Amino acid sequence: MTTLTTLKLTSEQHVALSAHDRSISLAAGAGCGKTFVLTERFLSYLDPRILEPMAELHELVAITFTDAAAREMRFRIRKRCYERLSQATDPDEQQAWRKLLRSLDSARISTIHSFCAALLRSHAVEAELDPQFEQLDQTSADLLRLRTLDERLRQLLLERNEPLIELAT
Repeated sequence: MTTLTTLKLTSEQHVALSAHDRSISLAAGAGCGKTFVLTERFLSYLDPRILEPMAELHELVAITFTDAAAREMRFRIRKRCYERLSQATDPDEQQAWRKLLRSLDSARISTIHSFCAALLRSHAVEAELDPQFEQLDQTSADLLRLRTLDERLRQLLLERNEPLIELAT
């Protein structure tokens, strides 16, 4: 079984995993270990052996760019929780991992779009939004952008907007 102590971490990964006093952002190419680092970092806040006091699950947020990455991270976190539970010998530590596993489905592990939508829905009145709003899929967003651009250009042309006419010619 792989543990953090047996892995060769880059200096950047080590800093990201040990910096509990601040939020972090990771940017790297595919296969560089971003999901691994985020998974271990997320768990480090909930591990009774690492931090005292531990964070509560509702205090943590893990944001990725794709739904697939969010699913992968949740899967890895769950897997590592089971591994740590099976390694735990202290009853209190075992109980902490069981509690975490029971509540893991409520963890805020999502894409930036899903996180923002949930935040806006929870503050819909203050944001003056219908809490039932729907996010546009990429195709609909592209179509809306093109339609809006087309309408605005037509409006400017009808107004005989000189800079636009010069640009067009």
